[in-house]
Amino acid sequence: MKQFLALKASAGSGKTFALTVRYISLMILKAKVNEILTLTFTNKAAAQMTQRIYDTLLSLGDDMAILDAISKETNLKYNEILDKKDTLIQSFISNELSIYTIDKFINKILREFSGYIDINDDFVLENDDEELLLYKFLISLDDKQFNTLISFAHTQSKKLSSIVELFKTLQEKNEIIKTIPFTYAQFDAVKTAILEDANIIKTFIDKSAVSNSGFKAVDFITIDELLDKGKTWLTKDSLSKFSYFKKAKPPQELDENLTKLKQNIELYYQIQESFTLNNLFEIFTHFKTFRESYNKNRNTLEFSDVTNIVYKLLDSFIQKDFLYFRLDTKYNHILIDEFQDTSTLQYKILYHLIDEIISGDPEVFKTFFYVGDIKQSIYRFRGGTKELFDYVAKRFNPMLEVELLDTNYRSSKTVVKFVNDTFLPLQNYDYDEQFVNSKIEGLVEIVQTSIEKEDIYENLYLKVDELLQKGIEANNIAILTYTNKDVLGVYEYLKKKLPNLNLVTEMTSKLINQKNVKALINAVKYLYFKEDIYKTNFNALVGKNYTIEFDFINNIYKKDITTILKELSFYFAIVDENIIKLIELSKNYESIVDFVYDIDKDESTMISGEKNGLSILTIFKSKGLEFDTVITLDRITKKNPDRSPLLFSYDEINLNKIFYKKSNRENLDRYYEAALTKEKKLVIADELNILYVALTRAKNNMIILKKEKNSVYNYLGDFPIKKIGTIHIQSKSKQQSTKIEDASYTPMDFGYQDKDKSIHSDDTNIKARYFGIATHYCLELMKEFNIKSLKTSLHIVQNRYANFLTLAEFKDIENRIENLLENKQFLEIVKDSVFTKEQALIYNNEHKIIDLLLQKEDKFIVIDYKTTINTDVSHNKQVQNYKEAIKKITSTSDVEGFLIYLQKKEIKIVKI
Repeated sequence: MKQFLALKASAGSGKTFALTVRYISLMILKAKVNEILTLTFTNKAAAQMTQRIYDTLLSLGDDMAILDAISKETNLKYNEILDKKDTLIQSFISNELSIYTIDKFINKILREFSGYIDINDDFVLENDDEELLLYKFLISLDDKQFNTLISFAHTQSKKLSSIVELFKTLQEKNEIIKTIPFTYAQFDAVKTAILEDANIIKTFIDKSAVSNSGFKAVDFITIDELLDKGKTWLTKDSLSKFSYFKKAKPPQELDENLTKLKQNIELYYQIQESFTLNNLFEIFTHFKTFRESYNKNRNTLEFSDVTNIVYKLLDSFIQKDFLYFRLDTKYNHILIDEFQDTSTLQYKILYHLIDEIISGDPEVFKTFFYVGDIKQSIYRFRGGTKELFDYVAKRFNPMLEVELLDTNYRSSKTVVKFVNDTFLPLQNYDYDEQFVNSKIEGLVEIVQTSIEKEDIYENLYLKVDELLQKGIEANNIAILTYTNKDVLGVYEYLKKKLPNLNLVTEMTSKLINQKNVKALINAVKYLYFKEDIYKTNFNALVGKNYTIEFDFINNIYKKDITTILKELSFYFAIVDENIIKLIELSKNYESIVDFVYDIDKDESTMISGEKNGLSILTIFKSKGLEFDTVITLDRITKKNPDRSPLLFSYDEINLNKIFYKKSNRENLDRYYEAALTKEKKLVIADELNILYVALTRAKNNMIILKKEKNSVYNYLGDFPIKKIGTIHIQSKSKQQSTKIEDASYTPMDFGYQDKDKSIHSDDTNIKARYFGIATHYCLELMKEFNIKSLKTSLHIVQNRYANFLTLAEFKDIENRIENLLENKQFLEIVKDSVFTKEQALIYNNEHKIIDLLLQKEDKFIVIDYKTTINTDVSHNKQVQNYKEAIKKITSTSDVEGFLIYLQKKEIKIVKI
């Protein structure tokens, strides 16, 4: 095994396969699973990675490709690997894994060391209410600070809310900000010099025989007017090259004035920028101080705050060695997935841990592995830094090796060739030709549409209908869009055209933006405000003529908001899963007044009613996924312009300079021009990467809907309308994955396994196992059988298993245990008893763990919890064995046993 390795893995080239092989190989080489720190970027990806490793362990020996790869990594023979299979499975399911999202790993660090920076370890992660934040910030300022802020907002024509957004951007960047110090005397001298040289040129032109346009070009009094009127001739290296000045035949000495003028204008911009940024950073310093106090009082943080605070911990408060080596686990192996999405700040936090592994004690077996694809770097807007991939490779060269995965195992021959032909010719785009593994020909079709949304939707519908008619199952089709708004638009159009088609929308759109929910909110607002705009909105959203009267009559002040929502939704027959979710959320509002004023701030996400069907999702959500047939749409909703007044210029991963944007400044300031040019190239690279992700999701067939004008596909150069290959229709009976070749394997006998805490008998579902383990752990932690103890224990359980279970699943655990605490039979059993939880004992040379052992004087009671749906004979036998063990150990015959099934809706207690 190469100890320090980076893999450049293009889409479909086996990145997850390589990471899985690496993880299992480390286990075989005796690495403990809790010491293998595995980081990825979404909860879903972390859960999928856990499941993928577990599935591979269960089926080890079925697929020769996996076995062969592990053999090469470990230098072990097949039978030597397979002899370890049961041990590996047991180790994986019985130990705490260190598979996290990068955010959760950093969150874990902060919770463990929060006391060093005066933060409570039970802080809550939630987004700021920015209106409230702004209000509280304003009233925290003294008169001088307030006037500075208002003056800045006025001179820069900025709304106060946009200034707060700007502050939060600066806080997320968390960079050391430096400006060149200038004095007002220097600024005055530069302004004087500019006007002197400009007026010499103006005087000459005013006396010359030029056109009205020539006179207008020097019709200025102030510097701002000069920069506006002279925006063209100031860019020339000679006045005679400006068409309106040619007749005047400016003498050569005036060009010397022009040169000095341009130099001073460049300096003018820099001094002006320095003053602006200094004022901004002065206010920003107040904001940072205020927000830290604000968050502390509310005990809340945003995700970006956590990263910033941990970096601050490292930088200022505690020694890095103490942070990294006093964690609950010493990580000897690091695996990072999707490395191109790592932010600079995240890398700076991880750096010393990586450095210690690579440069530490060579006698200790330690490894570092990361995998990524800079062509799939599409999260620059939230801090992703694709330059990190090569930067880290250079930083740890020559110990760290870089390898290229250049075979595509995902897509058909036509799709791979099309992607190669599209991206290889692009200049300055880091693309390596991919070789194809598939034997399927497949289809690529480019369809032209007009720029009208309805035309795009209609063409989309026709293609979907055509695919369905040809026999492609809806489950095998995905539609990719640019925005969540487009997802909703496509969903609503196809639902109307194909009402019987199941549609799955895997998106993070706000609940309040879902059509029926938005209609219901407008109905409530109409009842409260009595303004026709809300009635018109409601009618349009439910498909009625906008002039139709609103015929729901109710006294909204005599009912709570939850009742009002229920009655409205049933009256207008708009009830669906999202409406039900809104009704549930409404219980958080004390009155209709709170609801109408605060509901627009709600961040809850909508529910997709279907789990199987045609998928509609954004390109961003599709990253890491694959589908048999993909339809990619052109951009429908216009891209939001970058309205930030700041331009950040980086040298690799280090901040070089911050510029304050000014219109036309690039024509007169070479440094600003260079930074702006670099930023424009990065924007184009972002667009190309988004297109690359979109065009590499298809396994067999890809259809592209391209607008005739203003198409995003124009970034790819020549992109003609054409059809290549033939459509591949996957057989319904065909399995998604096939075994390449079976390897012979005889399982070892490890004896009787007593303690299986899975919630189902289906051993292939590791998520189900973690649900059972988390439930048992919560019961184990409870000091008393009451709600208070449950709440405390559940908080610890959530911190420990947050990477494997969702909030809904933790709520399910809580509900099941609450039902147990309310069960009269259970309370009677545990009453007046001394109890021991997770009682370990050795009996007949077997290790046993009893969930709950009660003692009432000379009587013992054995309780075993189950979270399975069905009872099983083996459960009874297990408790019988526990009873026999207690009888023999305690020399008493008075031992009872109970099985307690903590089911979703009821508690079932069985006496054994």
